[in-house]
Amino acid sequence: MSESGTIATIDQVEDFCWGLTFFGTGGGGRIEAGRDLLAPLVAAGEPIRLTDPSKLPESAMVCWAVIVGGKDPDEPPPADELARHGLVTEAFPDIVPRLAAAVRELEVHAERRIDALVSLELSSAATAATIATARMLGIGVLDGDYVGRAIPELPLTKLELLGREATPVVMIDRWGNRTIVEQAVGTPMIDRIGRMLSRAAYGRGIATVGHLMRLGEARPALVPHSLARARAVGATLRSAGRNGDLAARLAPLVDLTGGRVLAVAETAAVEWRDTQPYTFRELTYRLRGTGETAGQAIDVWVKNEHHVVWRDGVVVATSPDVIVLLDAEDNRPLTTLGEVTPGRRVVVFAMPALDPAWRSPQGRALLGPRRFGFDFDCVDLA
Repeated sequence: MSESGTIATIDQVEDFCWGLTFFGTGGGGRIEAGRDLLAPLVAAGEPIRLTDPSKLPESAMVCWAVIVGGKDPDEPPPADELARHGLVTEAFPDIVPRLAAAVRELEVHAERRIDALVSLELSSAATAATIATARMLGIGVLDGDYVGRAIPELPLTKLELLGREATPVVMIDRWGNRTIVEQAVGTPMIDRIGRMLSRAAYGRGIATVGHLMRLGEARPALVPHSLARARAVGATLRSAGRNGDLAARLAPLVDLTGGRVLAVAETAAVEWRDTQPYTFRELTYRLRGTGETAGQAIDVWVKNEHHVVWRDGVVVATSPDVIVLLDAEDNRPLTTLGEVTPGRRVVVFAMPALDPAWRSPQGRALLGPRRFGFDFDCVDLA
């Protein structure tokens, strides 16, 4: 397979994971989630090689492999409750072997050999797990994904825009229970089934593999070279680091992405809308502007990822565009996993979606604010 990029050093892994977390838009795992999966691969002396999708034959078989589930409870269930259901020994305590087993199960079920994996979304945990799974299986991983950012639900991809069928879908929980969804009324139902299975298995996610197809069918749904793009953004964030004042540190990011700073602010409060286990992370950040935005109220709406930003009640950014909160001290992209806490000073940054499909009426309907229950449309970054 022809390479699209090679990640050969720990510094390059760090750049890559910073960039993946940036495009994770608050979701998709912290920087450490990707680094912990990828650094050992590079340390073992074998570089991570990304495959250029333009160099593979149309007949190559590809699929995605991702973990589906909701927010796990703070405390695990009692051992006796697990034992009543025969859940004593975890067959797959680690994510990557679980995903690899699901890929192999799909191969057996479909009687097709899978040549390469595609990251469903662009994020630290999901993309790094895809790469590590491909390495375990001895197959390639494409330099591209199906969104260009992280998403809270399976159907919010370009695959859905193009009407590609996800089934058959294989799902495996940590205990080794295996489910094959041969047919489904749609991808939203597949997402729901996966979340219900995660609840039944007491969390930690379901290894889910789907959209097995020839690359010729998948190619129109790809956001090509998005993994290389993430690495470039991560390198820009890290190289600026703490050098110079904030505006100087952010200028290279603005130049590279075409994005803009929406506000520099201090976190005033984090308001959770749903704290129940096995649900999405749904919350709103209440921020107070500082500097040029001093005195302004900035609100960021979260469903796993950042999807809407208001400034003094006016909507100034929405998904599908990429909305990121950066630490104002060192440019580190922050996640919704407890990293944005009261008193923390942050930069609210947004850039246009990586793929033009998200600027179409269909793309905006699928991943815009109306999808999440709001009564307003997407806004263009000015």
